[in-house]
Amino acid sequence: MIRVGSRLLARSLAVTGGAVLGAILFTAPAHAATDVALTADVAVTRDGAETVSDVRWELPADAMPGDVVTLSLPEHAGAEAGADWIASTGVSVGVVRIDGNGFATIELTAAAADPANRRGEVAVRSQLDTSPPTIDTSASTADATLHPDQEPGPFYGAPDRSRGNKYGAWTDESETRARWVLESPRGPWDSLDIVDRPGSGQRVDCAAGVRVRAAAETDPVTGYLLNPVDVAAERVSVVCGDAEVSVRVEPVGAEIIEITLETILDVASTEVSNAADFTAERSLPGETTRTISFEPRLTVAPSPTPAVPPVVETPEPGPDLPDHLAVTGTDATVPVGTGVALLLAGAALAAHRRLTRRRA
Repeated sequence: MIRVGSRLLARSLAVTGGAVLGAILFTAPAHAATDVALTADVAVTRDGAETVSDVRWELPADAMPGDVVTLSLPEHAGAEAGADWIASTGVSVGVVRIDGNGFATIELTAAAADPANRRGEVAVRSQLDTSPPTIDTSASTADATLHPDQEPGPFYGAPDRSRGNKYGAWTDESETRARWVLESPRGPWDSLDIVDRPGSGQRVDCAAGVRVRAAAETDPVTGYLLNPVDVAAERVSVVCGDAEVSVRVEPVGAEIIEITLETILDVASTEVSNAADFTAERSLPGETTRTISFEPRLTVAPSPTPAVPPVVETPEPGPDLPDHLAVTGTDATVPVGTGVALLLAGAALAAHRRLTRRRA
């Protein structure tokens, strides 16, 4: 009974142990992909618009297929690219992707498990290409009309600062003189040209002068220029005539140019108008794009070149040599005549010996 009980207990333990072992095997987690830094020595060279990073790399000892190894190449920031990651053996061990910040990730494939494919060298090359600059032009026209007995009042809403603006006001009670204020579109501009042409019934008072000022800020409610200052003389060119005023300012910063001029009326208290053309230009830099390529450097040994034996020419006998060479040394062949004589001598000697034996 004890033996039977022992066998049942042993079988029970065996079944229970197998179930527990199976549960452990089935619940054991598979290899989880991890991110690890690639062991690499990076040498960067720049030649004009080209940047080359020579990367000598080796996979970390614990890196396995399915893992992601990372490498920072900030010198190539500004573009996105992808390619195969090639070991020195010429075998692809993963796919590399580099983002706009120059951060590269390499997802390893099964080939990375082979010890022969764990290292290599690659030249990461990027090229900056810049398109030609473009010219941005702003052209607008602003006009204003001044009526008799019109009094200046506040603006109703801030004006559009992407174009030119203009307004006028009487300068005396008799309404024989009018002041016109022109405001340019906001810069920056490489150059700004403003041409003002007073309407009929008035002429420009060039003796009163043409004032050119600039302001960087405006009132957020009314749009009035805040704290305008005179523009430096070296930036301004003014041509004044009775029928036209031309002003050129260059360069113009992030500011609004204000031009003030006066006209004299032919008849007091007459409705007059004034129009101005604004033309501004600026050069915008061309768009810069970066392209990236990966050039693996392989270490495959070249095939050996078989050696070619030298060609030895057989010398031809000269005209003075005899037809048959003399026989020398132990390897010489016995002449035929000598051989016959020796055979005859041997036969005679053998006969002489037989005769001597008989006599005895």
